[in-house]
Amino acid sequence: MKLIPLLLIPLSFLAAVSAAEPQKPNIILIISDDQGFPDYGFMGHPSVKTPNIDRIASQSLLYTRGYVMPVCSPSLACLLTGKLPHANGITGNDLDKSAKPPGTPANSRDPLAQQLLSNSLTLPKSLTEAGYLTFQSGKLWNVTYKEVGFTHGMTDTEGRHGGAGLAIGREGMKPVFDFIDSAQSEKKPFFVWYAPMMPHQPHNPPQDLLAHFQGKGLTPAAEKYYAMIEWFDQTCGELEDYLVKNKLAENTVILYLADNGWSANTGPGPRAKLSPFELGIRTPMFVRWPAKVKPMRDDETLASIVDFAPTILKIAGAKAPSDLPGLDLLEREAMTARKSITIESYTHNIADLTAPTKSLVTRAVIDGWSKLLTPGTVGPDQKYTTAPQEIQLFDLKADPMEKVNLAAKNPEEVTRLTAIQEKAWKP
Repeated sequence: MKLIPLLLIPLSFLAAVSAAEPQKPNIILIISDDQGFPDYGFMGHPSVKTPNIDRIASQSLLYTRGYVMPVCSPSLACLLTGKLPHANGITGNDLDKSAKPPGTPANSRDPLAQQLLSNSLTLPKSLTEAGYLTFQSGKLWNVTYKEVGFTHGMTDTEGRHGGAGLAIGREGMKPVFDFIDSAQSEKKPFFVWYAPMMPHQPHNPPQDLLAHFQGKGLTPAAEKYYAMIEWFDQTCGELEDYLVKNKLAENTVILYLADNGWSANTGPGPRAKLSPFELGIRTPMFVRWPAKVKPMRDDETLASIVDFAPTILKIAGAKAPSDLPGLDLLEREAMTARKSITIESYTHNIADLTAPTKSLVTRAVIDGWSKLLTPGTVGPDQKYTTAPQEIQLFDLKADPMEKVNLAAKNPEEVTRLTAIQEKAWKP
């Protein structure tokens, strides 16, 4: 076969070949903060209107039975590392004073940040290495955006929640749009971490949204919380409008979840945030990729927060470590074949970064529609976490809000689920 020298190939042909090469998809991860799993239009809520999230969900592969950790810092660490808390070491929001080594200077590097940065994978770092420009906004616990591998971001000083990053959403979307514009000008694929502290407290929604819920017999707490959800939904609509206007929607993957749950009337409490019950740990999860993923609603399959890292890395063409426990949310055969997932609930403050069991309040295993809650080695915090003090077994199909404990009536099922739980527990 006769070879044609490269210099003799017309430039127009080379340009056509280059244009035909597949372009990496852009990726946006949306994380709502403190939102109960029923509190969406598409989940059937009678009062809350979420038209923008509803529309994106309708265009997505949607898992309505997704599960996260019951409090924010461990959930965010799961997203960043792809590992469960007992493996990544971030088991609570803060480090207990007694856990800090004696003589530690007050201005020394936060041990929690050191623990997070010591993990083998941080998602933004892997995406940056895969050629993406990456942007952080919103929540980011105890580290700066640069430390975990983002090329761009808003949290540029250490802070408990995310410092300057928390302006996103409540104060507009301009930083996200400016970043995307910059990535487009550099002809680079982009990844956006959109984690506004919404509908998280403070519940201070605009009056026009609050008016939607006033005079309808709701508690003042519920009125403000529901209005905050609609405010958050509006920001998602602004993001979607921007993608459409700039002809980016077709090649941009949107993934969604909430970091943990909430109750409209009680906030955090015995059955919501900070607890291992459904209102504390369940969230819808979805992936929209117009060019690749057929829309579908799945009300049966179990999805986990640790599925996001391998899913995003595969979408980006980045290599995932072999020790990640999660699955690719888009691999339907693997997802439907998995029958069980585990959840971990800890005290608010971490007793020991190297010994998760010292802070363990409850372990949960969900297998099909059976759910087992097993008390850990310590009781819940008086001020913060809540959990059952005895083994509890629930049939989530018949009893989705976990009102009837079946443990005494079905010891064989308790034994079966305990075995599944122990197999996954490897601190």
